[in-house]
Amino acid sequence: MEQIKFFDEATGEETLFEVLDEVILDNNKYILVVDDEDVATILKLVQEDGEDISYILLEDEDEFKKAAVEFMTNEDYDIEI
Repeated sequence: MEQIKFFDEATGEETLFEVLDEVILDNNKYILVVDDEDVATILKLVQEDGEDISYILLEDEDEFKKAAVEFMTNEDYDIEI
């Protein structure tokens, strides 16, 4: 399973996530990731420059719900909101 490191500029913390799935909605790429405590998070791609890829935590409630519904249609895993 693919892993990514997420660096939170606000807190200075780095978290290692496993990527479970990805979807493209309205020309935006979202990834469903899980941390070492099995807490799932949705990240949104904001910039891709070669090997450097930047994601943000998806905080907009409407956008989050739209992406979450899309991820919930996958029968390979079970997520709860």
